[in-house]
Amino acid sequence: MDTELRKLADHLRKRGLHVDLDDTGSLRATNSVNDLAEHIAMNGNHYVTPFGYEIGERGHEASCAERIAHMLAAPVQTGLREDAP
Repeated sequence: MDTELRKLADHLRKRGLHVDLDDTGSLRATNSVNDLAEHIAMNGNHYVTPFGYEIGERGHEASCAERIAHMLAAPVQTGLREDAP
């Protein structure tokens, strides 16, 4: 499993979303409050939905998680988006 995809899953879980990873290099994020869900996969260096909507780039998992959380109507984190060096 892709390390960055696992990082994205961790960021999504921090936002209260349920995440299922599969062996094909994609994940499914679900908001249990409203039953909204989204599948996310890698396309090159980009995270995308099944409809081809680009969520963001590899290396920016915190920002991607923020966008996905917004799409699923989950609380959005404020403050630094990426890990500070």
